[in-house]
Amino acid sequence: MKKRTGIMTIVLTISILLTGCGGKTVEQKNDSLSCYFLSNANEKWYEAAKERVFEAYPDIKIDLKWWTASQYLMFFSREHQDTDITPLQEYYDKITSDLRKDQAGDIVMGDATYLEWPEAAPPDWYKLMKSGAFADLNPLAEENGQLDTTTYMKVNTDSAAASEERWTFVPILEEKLFFCTTEELAQQWDFSIVDDGNMSIVDFLEQCADWVEKHGDNPNAPSIMPDFWFQQLKSVAFDVCGLTITDYETGKVDFDNPTVKRILEALRTISTDIEDSGLGDQGTDEFEQRACEEKRYLLYKWLPSDVGTRKFISLLNIDETYFCMYASRWVAIPASSKNQTIAYTYIQELLNEKAVNGGNSDNLIDTYRETPPEFQDPNYKSYNIVIPSTWQYALSDLFDNYYAGHMETDEFMNQVQKRLEVYITE
Repeated sequence: MKKRTGIMTIVLTISILLTGCGGKTVEQKNDSLSCYFLSNANEKWYEAAKERVFEAYPDIKIDLKWWTASQYLMFFSREHQDTDITPLQEYYDKITSDLRKDQAGDIVMGDATYLEWPEAAPPDWYKLMKSGAFADLNPLAEENGQLDTTTYMKVNTDSAAASEERWTFVPILEEKLFFCTTEELAQQWDFSIVDDGNMSIVDFLEQCADWVEKHGDNPNAPSIMPDFWFQQLKSVAFDVCGLTITDYETGKVDFDNPTVKRILEALRTISTDIEDSGLGDQGTDEFEQRACEEKRYLLYKWLPSDVGTRKFISLLNIDETYFCMYASRWVAIPASSKNQTIAYTYIQELLNEKAVNGGNSDNLIDTYRETPPEFQDPNYKSYNIVIPSTWQYALSDLFDNYYAGHMETDEFMNQVQKRLEVYITE
């Protein structure tokens, strides 16, 4: 069974021993370059980038250390519901603890695993950034050259995450928010799609909510979308929509506003039509194929090419100025790193190197360079990638009560506003 992302998550620790470097003058400040890396069959990619670093630092000795953190299908399936998340939590806790103690090595990798596994509390990357845990990459870019902008965009929706003055996170894998259906399904069930397929996320959510109100009680109608994709959508909606909900620098929160209310009420309405399937093999090609054949859903993330005329919907921010995207994996250099130049070089090579997958994974890595030039999107560099926030998980009790229908929207927004103001300043 082919998963959209891989079978295994592994923590890869790379130790690079410096014995003097030929061909390039390097200020030797420490005897190793260590990285906290997550992998789901991307080891060949990481290794290939390491070999490129050898070209700049030919005398470096490298010692690879592997720690298997988990072997469950965490990104695109919750098939193994009883999997022990302890190793994943230990990894998260170690990153947070070591960053706070200035012992996190030279590169740390974050990922959006928590979108599917909220049982494991991830590091709060925004709080860590605010506390000065990560190096500003601007001076490194000035000295060593910019990163490859065909695969990298600064995270700039939330000024606290990154700005022209302060740059900390580098997305290396990303997800674009889009859905697809067939022309036949859309016509049969009266779901309109604009000609270019681009919709603001608020308009899309409200159209889905209107459709649920009209067809949700019809036993012959399909459900609006698989619950796996809905869980992802509602988890990142406030991050990608273009609003600055939380400003970690100033401590200001803007959750109690009309646009947030529109999003919330649409999401709650949609949730009434989401099947509690236990998720199972959702996220696999096989699941989408079967579901499409059975016409179980109106909207999908992937559809086989032989199902008819496919129609795609790409979600835009509220101002319709860029496509909604979020990082599924990113890297940063700890401020305490003694080898920031070499760490930056490794990140450069990671982006320059063509991604190589192993196992039976099918990661969508570096889709821009993998796409033939005639099909490349000329606006790719204007896409905006955000780091998914974790504050929703800190307030999960409120969100659960709201989506279950136990709270009115205004009351819910007011309580979230108050608790968020405390949370981001703790």
